[in-house]
Amino acid sequence: MKIMVIDDEEIVPRALRALINWEEHGFVWLPAAENGIEGLAFIHKNEPDLILVDCQMPGMDGLQLLEEVGKRNLPIKAVILSGHDEFAYAQKAIKLGASDYLLKPPDIDQLLKVLLQIKREWEEEKKLKNQLKENLPLIVYRFMLSLLEGAKINAQSFVEKSSFLQIGLKEGAYVLAVLEVEEDPDHPKPYSYEDQQLMNFAIINIAEETLACWKHKFIFHEAHQRFVIVINGSTSDKEQLRTDLLLLVGNLRRTLHYYATLGVSRIGASLNIDAKASFESAKTALEYKYYTGPNEVIWLDDLEWEHADAVEKSIAFYPIDEDLRLAFKVGNPAQLRDWTTSFVTHLKERDYPVQVTKSMTLQNMSSAAHVLVEMHPRLTAEELLTTDQISRFIEVASLEQLEDEIWLYLERLFIITVDLRKAGKNAVVEKTKHFIRDNYHLSITLESIAKEVYLSPVYLSFLFKQVEGVNMSDYIMEVRLEQAKQLLKGSNLKTYEIAMKTGYTDEKYFSRLFKKRLGLTPSDFRKQSAAP
Repeated sequence: MKIMVIDDEEIVPRALRALINWEEHGFVWLPAAENGIEGLAFIHKNEPDLILVDCQMPGMDGLQLLEEVGKRNLPIKAVILSGHDEFAYAQKAIKLGASDYLLKPPDIDQLLKVLLQIKREWEEEKKLKNQLKENLPLIVYRFMLSLLEGAKINAQSFVEKSSFLQIGLKEGAYVLAVLEVEEDPDHPKPYSYEDQQLMNFAIINIAEETLACWKHKFIFHEAHQRFVIVINGSTSDKEQLRTDLLLLVGNLRRTLHYYATLGVSRIGASLNIDAKASFESAKTALEYKYYTGPNEVIWLDDLEWEHADAVEKSIAFYPIDEDLRLAFKVGNPAQLRDWTTSFVTHLKERDYPVQVTKSMTLQNMSSAAHVLVEMHPRLTAEELLTTDQISRFIEVASLEQLEDEIWLYLERLFIITVDLRKAGKNAVVEKTKHFIRDNYHLSITLESIAKEVYLSPVYLSFLFKQVEGVNMSDYIMEVRLEQAKQLLKGSNLKTYEIAMKTGYTDEKYFSRLFKKRLGLTPSDFRKQSAAP
């Protein structure tokens, strides 16, 4: 802790320097100043953590100096030394931020006791500040996420928290955009987990630079390949914002070779009260990427003509169900069948006109085709939903025939996406299998394996099951048990040693699992293998 004395009596700093072994107590002694004006200059030059200040000095006294320190928000502890035992002085000194008020000449033991207590408090504050600095990104993320999930706070609390967390947003009108990035197939990025974090920072930095003219904004990484951009702005700012967001899409495409799509909400009243509604509306706008393709900025307001048209026709159209899209993304034929049944049941119950049922069907089949195009960019919607296929939907004579045609079409799409996934993702699965075979003896998990192949655990699990036809946990077990069989046949290792070498720390669990899968205990298997 750096300490400096500011006193117009030369004897005071000389005596204090001589009477206390400052270095022994963890202090760094700085050159003294003769008055408040010189002291202020020395403070800026040497940046002390603690000052001992005489109350009365020519030019600028101790209390005036403390006022200047406060105005400049300098993080300095202070102790006032005074020859006047007056309550008014002490009261004002404490009000100005002084930690203590001591009379001259100070009792050295008492002075040292006060300073050491201040030093302990300073060290604790410094420790807490460092912890806050280290955890600030997580605290900010949780705060913003709580707003997006529906938390509401009053305007004053929002302003205070925004300032404290250095978010840079103010209370009032704003626009919220969800930015989704995806790899350009022509520029694959085999990044490690750490590399991907650097890419996330690069995306945020490019967004910050592109939107630099917007003073009040905040950008953060919300999910895997999704970022949230919040900008304070009103209806009059929309055209400029349109231009800048399109520029952002172009910059990401040009510099990082990423496809980027932005879904933009309506103008919100204030982030502290309606963030969730804006977030949901921005995600809704982003969903229209299925129709526009990537590298677009999609404003929810631009889609309102569809809603108005639907109201004008007074027809409650069946919504494009997320379950239909999810069935293709996940690769779940049972879910696809369930959706078909639910959709046709809806048509039957509402008793729509014939042409309306066919129009709604085409709307949903088009959505399904766009899901495949999103997952496999080399496909086109036109080749998936051909003119002949559209004609078959239009020419059906009954709902039963329509249901059959829907299922035949979705089943064909499902076979296409499964085949393409197997063909295009075999390399990832083979890398996964290779990693398992090399590390079966370790405590590997789905999460650790997913990190090695740069995929999310959930997606890797789905992918592995689609390509191999077995769960990854079962595959790991089979690899381990196969190695255990080889060790039982070709070595004299004890059962517990074999368990350890094949990734099982519990010998009893290993033996039970071995018998359950092979019908023999490890010992019986060894005996049977050794028999002539």
